[in-house]
Amino acid sequence: MFTGLGEGFQMRWCTISDKETLKCNDFETVIATLASQASLLNVNFSCVQGSNAADCMAKIQSDEADIITLDGGEIHTAGKMHEMVPIVGEDYESGAPTTSYFAVAVAKKNSDITFKTLKGKKSCHTGAGKTAGWNVPVGTLLSDNIMPTDESCNAYIAAGKFFYKSCVPNVKTVNNTNPSNLCALCPDECEKSGNYSGYKGAFQCLKDGKGDVAFIKHTTVPSAEASEYKYLCKDGNTKANWNDNCYLAKVPSHAVMVKKGNTNNANYKRLLLDASNAYGINQTNSSMFQLFESFKYMNGSDLLFKDSTKKLVDVGEKNTYQKWLGDLYLKDLEALDACPSTAPTAGGNINKLQSLVAMISAFIAALCYTGTLFE
Repeated sequence: MFTGLGEGFQMRWCTISDKETLKCNDFETVIATLASQASLLNVNFSCVQGSNAADCMAKIQSDEADIITLDGGEIHTAGKMHEMVPIVGEDYESGAPTTSYFAVAVAKKNSDITFKTLKGKKSCHTGAGKTAGWNVPVGTLLSDNIMPTDESCNAYIAAGKFFYKSCVPNVKTVNNTNPSNLCALCPDECEKSGNYSGYKGAFQCLKDGKGDVAFIKHTTVPSAEASEYKYLCKDGNTKANWNDNCYLAKVPSHAVMVKKGNTNNANYKRLLLDASNAYGINQTNSSMFQLFESFKYMNGSDLLFKDSTKKLVDVGEKNTYQKWLGDLYLKDLEALDACPSTAPTAGGNINKLQSLVAMISAFIAALCYTGTLFE
């Protein structure tokens, strides 16, 4: 166990649902046990519930909470707008640390849908602003000119015009004026998370026949059901396996974020790494607390951490949101703010000038004909 972490500190985890708060309350007991074993008797762990990730970011910035796990899109917002930094990341592979995963597009095997024929289709997303469920697929559609950019420079408006109907949980939380058809497939989740939120929820949306395509991560489709689905490749092909070069992007994993400059950040990091070792995949007793298992909390999934996580790892030198996300993912995010090109071509300028001259000439001719030009 770790030692020498000071006199004590508070550790306030920001949760975003009742289910997550239930798991957080059990996590409190775990932290207390770890702290006691490390002679840190003054650690004050508590759970602070926010309405959503954005609310939690604001709470952390205003010192009402300290810590939360976020996905790539949220990490970008947290770092850029709320002065937050990553301290540990989720690792989804056994063995050497792998702090990344693959964003994929999935459809039912018997459909004729491809990535290049998504216009007018029904889509299932993990949530507004989420990496695999929104930023990567919409950013790719925009940058590949499959989805036209909108004059508003708003990717949500562009997507609303592109898809027939969608399930984008929390789309109205981002902006209440976002197109209503973006949550038409899950009207109860326009401003909150629900049964069709997250990776499993987006896949369930597809499975239930609500949507034609689901944008999820590479580990979401259960192996027992894999034969019923196909992956949509960026080049327009479809394949049975995502790892046959049929994914949209390799993206950074989720990370635990804290406020930059918090004097307890090193304490949080060491506690979390120790919790990962003691209560992660090495803890196989289902009657005890499991850090990466959520089902027993009201049939929840991905609470506090993704259930597919194998272990937590130190971010090391990737200790800013820019370094953690990487240049390629940041470039994908830029595509979401893309605007249509409004610069006219040289030929366009000439044609406009010719039209203007013709209009003036016709006007003068008309005045001369009526005799009013010299009145």
